[in-house]
Amino acid sequence: MASLRFSVRTRALLSALLVVVAPALCLSNALAQTPQAAPQGKPAPAAAAPAQPPAAPATEATPAPAPPVPVLSADDQASIEDIRVRAAKVKSTQDVLEKSVERGLDNDEELRQLRVDLLALIDSAQAMFDALKPKAESLRQLVEKLGAAPEKDAAPESEQVAAERARLNALVAEVNGALKAGELAQVRARQLLATVQTARQSLFAKQVLKRNPSPVFPGTWTQLIDDIPSASRQLSYSLSGWTGTAKQKWMELASLAVGLLVLFVALTAIVRWFLAYRLDHPREKPPGFFEQAAAIGWVAPILALPPLATLGVAAVGLESLGLLVLDVGQIAKVAFPALVLFIAVAALTRAILSPGRAAWRAVDLSTRAARKITRIITRIAAVFSFDVIAQEALQRLYLPLSISIMESALASVAIGLLMLQLVRTPFERRSDSGAASRAGAGGNAVAEGAPPEALPAAVPDSRLRPFLIKLPLLIAALAILTLSLLGYISLGRFITTQVVVTGSVIAVLLVFHLAIRAVLGEPGTGIKPFSTVLQERVGLDADQSEALSRTLSFLLNAGLVLVALPLILVTWGYSLSEAMAWLKAAVFGFEIGDFRISLARILIAIGLFLALVFVTRLAQRWLDTGVLRSRRLDPGIANSIRTAVGYTGFIVATLAAVSYGGLDITNIAIVAGALSVGIGFGLQSIINNFVSGLILLVERPIKVGDRVSVKGQEGFVRRISVRSTEIETADRASLIVPNSEFITSTVTNWTHRNALGTATVKVSVSYKSDPERVREILQKVGAECPTVLQHPAPSVGFDGFGANGLDFSLSTVIPDVTKAATVQTELRFRVLKAFREAGIEMPYAQHDVHLRDLDLVRTVLTRLGEERARQAGVTFPDPPKT
Repeated sequence: MASLRFSVRTRALLSALLVVVAPALCLSNALAQTPQAAPQGKPAPAAAAPAQPPAAPATEATPAPAPPVPVLSADDQASIEDIRVRAAKVKSTQDVLEKSVERGLDNDEELRQLRVDLLALIDSAQAMFDALKPKAESLRQLVEKLGAAPEKDAAPESEQVAAERARLNALVAEVNGALKAGELAQVRARQLLATVQTARQSLFAKQVLKRNPSPVFPGTWTQLIDDIPSASRQLSYSLSGWTGTAKQKWMELASLAVGLLVLFVALTAIVRWFLAYRLDHPREKPPGFFEQAAAIGWVAPILALPPLATLGVAAVGLESLGLLVLDVGQIAKVAFPALVLFIAVAALTRAILSPGRAAWRAVDLSTRAARKITRIITRIAAVFSFDVIAQEALQRLYLPLSISIMESALASVAIGLLMLQLVRTPFERRSDSGAASRAGAGGNAVAEGAPPEALPAAVPDSRLRPFLIKLPLLIAALAILTLSLLGYISLGRFITTQVVVTGSVIAVLLVFHLAIRAVLGEPGTGIKPFSTVLQERVGLDADQSEALSRTLSFLLNAGLVLVALPLILVTWGYSLSEAMAWLKAAVFGFEIGDFRISLARILIAIGLFLALVFVTRLAQRWLDTGVLRSRRLDPGIANSIRTAVGYTGFIVATLAAVSYGGLDITNIAIVAGALSVGIGFGLQSIINNFVSGLILLVERPIKVGDRVSVKGQEGFVRRISVRSTEIETADRASLIVPNSEFITSTVTNWTHRNALGTATVKVSVSYKSDPERVREILQKVGAECPTVLQHPAPSVGFDGFGANGLDFSLSTVIPDVTKAATVQTELRFRVLKAFREAGIEMPYAQHDVHLRDLDLVRTVLTRLGEERARQAGVTFPDPPKT
């Protein structure tokens, strides 16, 4: 140990000398090598010169002048002094903590505080390092700007440059020394942290794994019986002063007790009336999940109000009577929080499980199971609170150790047995959603003393279900019972404490989780209040609101976990400061090699990305419902603007999130540049389509709503995305075409510049018809059709002499080419009607049939006739001979 202390102190002394003396040595060395200036107004005295040597040749180089003295301004001196003070403070704190660690390895409380102080030292050294690092980098850049000092045989530099270099070098030496001191302090503090942690683990293992006499041994009970008389004498002696004061104030104490009883009874009656008024009135339908979760939030505080108010008044009354003094006061400081824990657990359990109101139960349990579970959890909390108060009282009143051990063992065994009873209790589920609505008056309440047949029907389930809850409880209960009966009382009590307190924390988190589910939407149902608000007020569609709700649910639940971590760490033996330090390290950053990972920055970066994307979607929604809905604005231009806003917002959101998350965009650009060749070859088609999509948005050869023909397919453009374009065909099929097809191949766009088009109907009339009459009728039909433009007027063409008749065509111009088929159908109806009214015949197709070898045909027909007659029993005479 002496050698260890000597080495620690020696290293500390050497580091201090290195930090403080090294810059001074550099400065004094510079001063020693520089000739001092003569006093002002007096010439410098001439030194006694020895015999002059022969004159050197003219070609011999002149010796380099000595480096100048650094001239430090008042600001420089103040900066150096501040750096020295900060480094000295860090060093002195490090020395004090090293000595404290050496002498406090046997005290857990001191080690716990030392750990907090060491973490503060690391933070202080890191803050100093972070503050001085930019300054050191700035000074280094300034020295590099000045360049290297001239060599021995080179021409000397100006005095101003030399003085500036000396000043900067002095500042660099101070800053580098402070940086080294900060790094050394962090390394040493981390070493001390490891030592402290090892010592604490050793003490914890020694205390927890200590074996006491087993409560099942007869000798333990014999020792307990022997210690009872001395314990009673010690108890009466310790409480003699308090009981004397209480006897003197028995009237006030009795009045306080009566007042507390009246207060508790009155508040309990008011709470029961209020809950019955709010929850038990008849309802048209059972409350939904949102109402159930919201009810937990206000029912639990109301249920806890009577005992908490009574406890608070009792504390104030006893304090005013002067009865919370000495040992009783110290016991009360532990008793009141333990009782508050018991009241909170009981109220929260009743609010969540709602044993008397099945309709308001947020979990799927039958009334029978809810009642049993509520009773067991309340008894566990009561035994735990009693154990905490009893242990404090036994310690403060200096009662024998055997009583303390036996009390702790019995409490642990009782909690273990209650946990086994909880495991054996089947978690029966309600048979259907209507069981709750049929329970009790008005479908809301079930009387506390109702017989089992009056309870809602339940679905029987295995005693070990749900496994995720009951298996850990079973293991913990068996461990508590086994350890307590074997004599490991401290370990059994430790496990009991963790189970109770951690379970309480999880129950509180469950309440908040249920509240989040209630607000953001219940899984499996269509009840989603937050999504409804987003759709009705903000204008988002169902998919966007659902995605935002899920993201917000994830972030809120992650926040719940982060809040629960310090509480759970505190229950497992860490101090609050230690738990906060762990949380700070996990959330605000920890180092892995040269990289610093900050969970908070990552989560904020994700939130920033989602927020910017959300704002982009709002901007697109605003453009769609406002500016871009103008009739004067082309739909294609509107779609291009909307798409460009979406791309721009997404790129800005990505860059902002990546930058805030701590990733260096410059490094990403370098890596992307190095991989660009491989990516270019591997993703050539994707990049080609992406660039083609940008060209389509800018040049707009096609736009949303256009009727196009590409690769033999025809339809309407419905969407232009970053990689492909969606075309809807006439049979309502979606045709996905890569964007490059519209750039590299020929595309027919029927509505590129405008929607005007032509509709042509071809007809044929008999050769007997008058062509002039036909032309007049067709022109009249075109002129009377309301879906045809009259400027230019419809035209009639005589197309030729067909095989069956005269061929004519009626050509019209229509305002919307997408309705050409409809216009053609309308024109055909009108033409047919007009021709029939005018008596113009539309010819049928005429065909000439030429038959060869008629004798063969007549022979075949005759044979067929004879065959059929023979089958029918008819006899025909033979044909006459020719």
